[in-house]
Amino acid sequence: MKQIILASLWLLPLPLWAATQDSRQMEQVANQFLQSQHGQDGYGYQLKWQPRKPAMPACGQPLQAAWPAGNARPQQSVLLTCAAQGWSLSLPVLASELQLVLVTTRLMRAGEVLQADDIKLAPVNNRSQLSQGIRDQTLLLGQMVRSTLPPGTMLTASQVRSPFVVKMNQPVKLQIRGDGFAVNSDATALGNAAAGERVNVRVANGKVISALVEADGSVSVQLP
Repeated sequence: MKQIILASLWLLPLPLWAATQDSRQMEQVANQFLQSQHGQDGYGYQLKWQPRKPAMPACGQPLQAAWPAGNARPQQSVLLTCAAQGWSLSLPVLASELQLVLVTTRLMRAGEVLQADDIKLAPVNNRSQLSQGIRDQTLLLGQMVRSTLPPGTMLTASQVRSPFVVKMNQPVKLQIRGDGFAVNSDATALGNAAAGERVNVRVANGKVISALVEADGSVSVQLP
């Protein structure tokens, strides 16, 4: 049966093993794991200082580190395992809650629309930037990035905008509305615009007029 040795047993008299595992190596493996998990659950972790170092049988293969099964966040310990010797050791950790904001997960080019896989929460080291960051993904999903953004870029309100539903030189349906009448015609957009914005369009006779962009991609003009 696999032997589980908890940190609480460190104070027992040390057995006379022929060779013991280097405690510095155990700490190194544990710290590398903690660094790899930094911010993934909203917390940062570091090993808790212990007055006594554990003495375990030397492991003939690389140690494995993982969170103990069934732990709720924040984690309270990290589990080191030596399959060759059949032992596991639980090392206590200190957790600190991190400030998280949404960042890009891949290269986003100007004009691309943000989807769920394009953003993730990540910790911010510079607290002065925290107020500019966004935590609520509903404020970003479906929004268009204004410029090219490398992976890991913290997203701010100034970097996104509503996506264009009308684009330059695109044929559009124009509806001119007045008191008790509506006239439909074809036109050509002379710029890019999102729903609710205004765009100049050229009508069949060559005249350019300003129209309101509708959500369905059509444009409209309301006469007095």
